Amino acid sequence: LVASLPARIGPARAEAEKLRDMLGDTVKEVERIAHNLRPSVLDQLGLSAALRETCTEFSARSGLIVTLGCEQLAERLPPDTELALYRILQIALNDVAQHAHARCVKVALTQRDALVELVITDDGLGFDPQSPRNRKTARDGIGRLSMQERTRYVGGVMTVKSNGQRGTELEIRVPMSPGATLGPGRA
Repeated sequence: LVASLPARIGPARAEAEKLRDMLGDTVKEVERIAHNLRPSVLDQLGLSAALRETCTEFSARSGLIVTLGCEQLAERLPPDTELALYRILQIALNDVAQHAHARCVKVALTQRDALVELVITDDGLGFDPQSPRNRKTARDGIGRLSMQERTRYVGGVMTVKSNGQRGTELEIRVPMSPGATLGPGRA
């Protein structure tokens, strides 16, 4: 349509081209958001494939080296648990990119008996998770709270280990079965 506009109305044509480009960008962004609500790869190929895709996209976007190790799980996790772990990884990677000044991130998904563990480790700036000062920062704010809530929602436990310049390790443990929770002895 834009190409069919006469050349004599140059400013209007240029504006129409800009609007067309903006519309194209908007469509791409809406598709990206819709994909990220519940990515089809999560439903079709499972958690490992979705984590792999997320790590690959994050590495390409951020320039950070991301290594992923995924064990084959004995069975498929409940959809809520898969989505929670997927979202937790996204939030954790976003926090690393924004706050850690890391070069490398390691992600591991393993199964031990009736629980699944997602561990995300970076080599960036660490922080003291117990410090009142850090509880008020973005790194320990909305992102961490969201990850804790998602973990609790699926009956899991989240642990954060960090100090000084040695990076941060985020460990999420969730039960394989829907409705099960990890008791104090399992954390």
